[in-house]
Amino acid sequence: MSAPTILVADPDEETRLTLVEAVQRIAPDAAVIEAADGVALDRLLAESRVDVLFIDVALPQTNGADIARWHRSENPQGLIVLVTDMLAPRWPSVATRLGAYDVILKPLGDTHIERVLDAARVIARRLDLLVVDPGRATRALMRKLLGQSHFTFNIIEASGGHEAMRVSERRSIDLAIIEMNLPDYPALEVACRINDRHPDARLLMTGAAMEEGMRRQLATFGASGFLKKPFRFFDVDKGVHESFGLWHPYLINALRREEGLAEASAVRQAS
Repeated sequence: MSAPTILVADPDEETRLTLVEAVQRIAPDAAVIEAADGVALDRLLAESRVDVLFIDVALPQTNGADIARWHRSENPQGLIVLVTDMLAPRWPSVATRLGAYDVILKPLGDTHIERVLDAARVIARRLDLLVVDPGRATRALMRKLLGQSHFTFNIIEASGGHEAMRVSERRSIDLAIIEMNLPDYPALEVACRINDRHPDARLLMTGAAMEEGMRRQLATFGASGFLKKPFRFFDVDKGVHESFGLWHPYLINALRREEGLAEASAVRQAS
């Protein structure tokens, strides 16, 4: 992402000024625009290609459906960050409806803003992802889970190590997710070969389990982490964030807790 456009939408002028100054310290090349209400917000979203939107949850005259529509149809790779004085149980569901990347408590410090801008730079790209797994159903599940992510992927599939290495010779790769138990080639050697050809690519190993001694060898072979099966969206999303050195959004943790509570409630009702 070249010089980003960042929109700060907050009804309080002092809050906007503080946030604008922080953004300009962290990303001096960014274009920063401001909105004090939903009317100004709608106009600016229509006039500008906004890369990051910091929006107060209580912004007056705001239509959440319009924001969701903008994000879905106009700029799916734009980041929406909800900013609030107080966290409430309903914010995760509100954020999900809007397509928000995160919900952050005021006041936003430089660290919060820097983490969001770091994520925006990666999310603005379309990432070439190689999924190496002998299981067709597992590859289909991975494709489905990755479709829920804020990241955008060109997904290339390989059922074994030899196929993965052939793909890596003719395609660019930003990220590879490699099953440890491949039928035709040692998985860590596949990771090493991909790392040699694509030194900037991030590599995630996956499998049912991994011995502690083997886990310590991951970095030696260019792998950045291990994704334990069976996995859910939260696990995959966290693995991708960690692979690129990004902070995992607070919102994802809140959604994970909500799902855990719902599952526990369902178990209690069934017993």
